[in-house]
Amino acid sequence: MRLTYTCAACKRQNFLREKADTRPELQQKVGRDEIQVNCDNCGKLDKKHINRITAVVDQRVTAVGLAIGGVVSFILIYLFGLIATITLSFPIIVWRYESENAHKFNSYAIKR
Repeated sequence: MRLTYTCAACKRQNFLREKADTRPELQQKVGRDEIQVNCDNCGKLDKKHINRITAVVDQRVTAVGLAIGGVVSFILIYLFGLIATITLSFPIIVWRYESENAHKFNSYAIKR
């Protein structure tokens, strides 16, 4: 799961360096309700309220899960036959876990 925000000037999606599983945890890490952000594209400094931060599925983690599942499946199919097709579900499990975490983060908002 990655935390993102949209730049007010150029409307590009940027990623936060801070990691948190919930908004209250992010608020506790930062120590306030607003986060100072700097757009990677246009360089604009801005403040974003924690409720304007959203979580998205980290595609890098999903790709690693897909690669591991593919390698393990290939090895097991070669050694054991069709029983190894069960391991093809590993990337789906990883993606679902990331998606549920992002949904949990996005479904809770901090009172203003």
